[in-house]
Amino acid sequence: MARVGLGLFAVLSLLVALMSLRVVVQPIEVSMAHMVHFMAETPWGLWAHILGAPLVLLLAPLQLWTGLRHRAPVLHRWSGRLYGLMVLVAAPAGFALAWAAESQASGFARVGFMVLAVGWLGTTAMGVWRARAGDYAAHRWWMQRSLALTFAAVTLRLIMGPLIASGWTVAETYDITAWGSWLINLALLEWWQRRRVLVAA
Repeated sequence: MARVGLGLFAVLSLLVALMSLRVVVQPIEVSMAHMVHFMAETPWGLWAHILGAPLVLLLAPLQLWTGLRHRAPVLHRWSGRLYGLMVLVAAPAGFALAWAAESQASGFARVGFMVLAVGWLGTTAMGVWRARAGDYAAHRWWMQRSLALTFAAVTLRLIMGPLIASGWTVAETYDITAWGSWLINLALLEWWQRRRVLVAA
């Protein structure tokens, strides 16, 4: 069951990352027309987020892969360092985009995205700090939280798709996705962790 879950996590992360990285081969006006307005408002934030965040998604499954951690610990550490670096790039950029989105999203939605950005950066920083302190149990727990927030990029699209299909605009979906995309993930992670503790007991 764990392998199925990891496989689904990896496939969905890969698909969303590749879909986002199409901006490398297509003009942004074609690949992400709903993001073009950020070119005038915060171009550094736009490019840092749309290039950095997909790289975090590509690295995320490697951090969950127990076999890699056991058989190639050096690769695990270096992929983890790159993961942390890309979060350091993408999270502040995401905050800047949310801050600048006054005409595209409600205040409620903007705050949701900003809390996500702060939480993403904070959980990752805690994970790195605990690893450097040698507390690997706490490191794994904080990194699982970070990965849950990374996966918000996937959950957002899973929520947004049906809403848009039912007639909502992208901007209208933000009131749901800005909070639901990451709160759902954290709630599921908390449930899974508690279930593991109860089973172990």
